[in-house]
Amino acid sequence: MYENSLKTIFQKIFEVKKVSYDEPDGYAMEQDVLFIEIESSRNRIKSGKATAYVEGRAFIYGQNNKIPFGFFSKKLHEAEAKYTKSLFLNNFEENKKSYQNLVERSFSFVYFFSGQYDPDTGNITDIVLDINSDLEIEF
Repeated sequence: MYENSLKTIFQKIFEVKKVSYDEPDGYAMEQDVLFIEIESSRNRIKSGKATAYVEGRAFIYGQNNKIPFGFFSKKLHEAEAKYTKSLFLNNFEENKKSYQNLVERSFSFVYFFSGQYDPDTGNITDIVLDINSDLEIEF
């Protein structure tokens, strides 16, 4: 429901090559990928509108000189308001040392999603083509 929207917002704000909901490989520590962990999602669908209150955590692995302290704060400050208006970020710059100069930087977030809900309404069972007034084809 909101996954693609959140992914796009984080990609625009933090200018990373990839945003993923997948679990990172514990050994490979793929760098420059922002991983998203959804902790809770309260969803509601009513009158053709979908809303969600999403809480989660995001983190990135990288070299400490490429992701210095203040990286998330700086990117958030530089981002356009249309990307940040539905987000609340906290616990910035949590840090875990991984291996030599590799670090894991993270933050927590709350995302307020609002969008149109338009599910598939059914299957097509008949098609009637009227190509010519004399010729009618049914499938």
